[in-house]
Amino acid sequence: MKAASFEYARASSIDEACEMLRQHGDDAKLVAGGQSLVPMMAMRLTRPTRLIDINEIAALKFVDPGIDAARIGACTRQSVVARDDALAARVPLIRRALAWVGHVQTRNRGTLGGSIAHADPCAELPTVAQMLDAVMRVRDTTTTFVAATSP
Repeated sequence: MKAASFEYARASSIDEACEMLRQHGDDAKLVAGGQSLVPMMAMRLTRPTRLIDINEIAALKFVDPGIDAARIGACTRQSVVARDDALAARVPLIRRALAWVGHVQTRNRGTLGGSIAHADPCAELPTVAQMLDAVMRVRDTTTTFVAATSP
């Protein structure tokens, strides 16, 4: 099966992505790697009328092992996260779990944020986030929200 038709737009900043989401509401979906979203669209489990590509937003691509907490940007590729030795030394579970995610091609395109946003069980990352009591920083056009994975 093929995905239903949709419009495509590329955001060049977080502010622009938030504004596009505000304009198009629930009919829009964000995409960066597409490893969770595209198969769902192909099976028509989701039918967004607009895809907003956030892949080129540099501010969403980073790994920071940090001192008090590790931080990873939503558009950071799984393969980048898996290869980061400083992060693996600080949080070894992430590298161990990523070894079980699909195959190398999937990890080369898939993003940390996409796997978690779609709660993709094949990606292992939602479970890892839960186990590590991860905190997500989510933003819209006016507010930044902080959401913990544990109650």
